[in-house]
Amino acid sequence: MKKQAAAQVTESWGDAAVSGLLSGILAGAVMAGFLVAAGFAGGGSVADVLSRFGTGEGTSPISGLLTHLAVSGVYGIGWGYLLRIVRRLIAAPAWLVGLAYGLLLFLLAQGVFLVGPTLLTGIPPLQFVIGHAIYGLVLGMQARKGR
Repeated sequence: MKKQAAAQVTESWGDAAVSGLLSGILAGAVMAGFLVAAGFAGGGSVADVLSRFGTGEGTSPISGLLTHLAVSGVYGIGWGYLLRIVRRLIAAPAWLVGLAYGLLLFLLAQGVFLVGPTLLTGIPPLQFVIGHAIYGLVLGMQARKGR
């Protein structure tokens, strides 16, 4: 009886991008849910929290949510590419790589995007870092489910 080697399926760059995009949107929705719940627990309204993700004063909550999901999807594409590369280099669990990616995005946001006045600075830093950690963990868990 011959043993057949398990076929190793290599994800294409396009597949990695689409997978990352969809996972990023899902992770962004979970992150937004956490931030909305945390904001609500702190006395804010759902509309106030979602409006912070917009492009300026007077942003509607729906526009803020859609902007957040779009950015989450773009970061998800980057995640898809990064994971494809990382998997070839190290054997780290996807959830751990995702967590590191989420925290890296937090540091990037703090160092680049939140240096000037912006509506996002109204989100408490602890909530913001936990939100990014959740984003990364969801990305990692989605990657684990898909492979």
